[in-house]
Amino acid sequence: MAKGYDKHIERKNKVADYGKNLARRAKSKCELCEAAHVKLHVYEVPPYEHEPEIERCLLLCDECIKKLENLDKMKENDLRFVTEAVWSNVPIVKAVAVYILRKIENKYYWAANLRDEIYLDEETLNLLDIIDFSHR
Repeated sequence: MAKGYDKHIERKNKVADYGKNLARRAKSKCELCEAAHVKLHVYEVPPYEHEPEIERCLLLCDECIKKLENLDKMKENDLRFVTEAVWSNVPIVKAVAVYILRKIENKYYWAANLRDEIYLDEETLNLLDIIDFSHR
């Protein structure tokens, strides 16, 4: 058991080490809702690779983490932040925003319309194929 725990802690530390670079990339704002002056966390997008990759991590506020982990329970206005996040130049940010849109497009008219308006490049499409929050 100690070996598995040690690997978990080692992975967690590697992901946490990305914080400074992610803060620079995100300009110290939540990468989904753009909240500033709040506590931000390095969030690794599931499923997890053998080795953590900064390209699969986001810098998120507590509220966005809670929303991602409870998408089915969120109300319409809780998810409006995706209207801006889908235009991100950061592939993983855009991919997560589109993932959310796909989950809610049948519930909210604006989500379906927005999904039809966005352009998805090959890198974003590849990320969308592997993102899976159900395995968290």
